[in-house]
Formats: sequence, C-alpha cells, structure tokens
Amino acid sequence: MVQGGVIADSFQTLGVSREGRPVQGRLFPARGFAANRRLLVFGGIHGDEPGSVDTVLAWGARLAGRNRAAAVWVVPAVNPDGLAAGRKNNAADVDLNRNFPARNFSRAHEPGYDPGPAPLSEPESALLAQLVEEAAIDAIVAVHAPFACVNFDGPARDWAAAVALASGWPVREDIGYPTPGSLGSWFGLDRGLPILTLELPAGPLEFFHSQAMAALDRALDHLDPSVPL
Repeated sequence: MVQGGVIADSFQTLGVSREGRPVQGRLFPARGFAANRRLLVFGGIHGDEPGSVDTVLAWGARLAGRNRAAAVWVVPAVNPDGLAAGRKNNAADVDLNRNFPARNFSRAHEPGYDPGPAPLSEPESALLAQLVEEAAIDAIVAVHAPFACVNFDGPARDWAAAVALASGWPVREDIGYPTPGSLGSWFGLDRGLPILTLELPAGPLEFFHSQAMAALDRALDHLDPSVPL
C-alpha cells in the first residue's frame, strides 16, 4: 500500500517533506447528505506508527463506495521521512505534533519531543496547517498508536464517546502527559473545534482491522449535520 514512502493510486501531492518525499492526500466530496462539515483524517505524523498509515489508507479505500456525511480529506502519511526511516520524528528530528502554532507552544521539551525552532518550521506540519486553513476543515481525526483509546480536544466529548462505543476502545480525556504545540492544542483548545486522537493498539492493522474501520466509519457518520458533536 505504501511504496518507498510514496502512496500510490489516486492521491495527489500536497507538498514535500524535508527530504523531498511527497506528502499525499485525497479529497472525498460529501455524497448523499446536505453536508456542511469538512473532515480531515490523517495518519503517520509519527513515523514509528506505520499501523496508522495502513489504517487511513484502508479506510480511504472504503470511502469511494459509501455515502459521506461530510467532505473528507484523507492524508495517510504526514511524515514520510520518519516512516521510511522507522523513526518517530522527521528528518530534522522534530516531533511534528509539537510544531503547531498553539498558544502553549514551548521550546522546552523532553528528549525525543523537540518542537522545532518555531511553530510550523517543518514543511510537513506547515502543509497540514495550510490544508486545515485552505480547506476550511472544521473537524479532525488524527490516527496514532499504541494506546488503544479515543482522546479528544475541543467540543468533541459526544463524538469521542460514539467512536469509542463503535471500536470498543475507551475514551481517555487525558492522554497522561502534556502536549504543548500539538495539533489538538492548536485546533481543539485554541480554536474550539472538535478533534479526536484515535489511538490504535500496537502492531499491524490485521490485528485490529475491524475495530479501526468501525471507529472511522462512526467518526464520519456522526458528522451528519443533524447530529451535534
């Protein structure tokens, strides 16, 4: 599904990584609904979480054949350099999920969590932020691993509960450690918009495929305009 860090088939290149690898995505327009929401689903912001990439790719393949309660942008691998190297951070050793322009951005960090010299200093986080702005995204599902839970920021408690019920993984309002400069901080806390962090279990997708697909299906279905988040 992922070939040399490049995602094949019908995805377009949104930008390139520090090492010149394409970061690819695809827009699935709303279908079958009078939709007024715009959802972003992405994986692979941490390169040592390949299951998140496979999950987003597998779910994207399902979207073409079903009605969609929102327009959906699918970005399977935000950090293709890290994915190719099997490491968490990008080629500059920056944790991309600490590199967003949240009010709580801080240069102070624990080992392995370098936020970069400034918000959006990294091409990968900058292009994701640009997509959020230009596509007027108003809800996000960030797919991570390996905690097997549903975390949320912003006004997304009921949304998280619905996804947790579908997947069997519990809601965890607090992931257990601070996340300054994270996408959740910028999008959910600062902007007051709903964002879920779908934490997959450890290991390959084959071990939790049905749960992951059920979680993402429910995340989309819950965006029916008649259903409050």
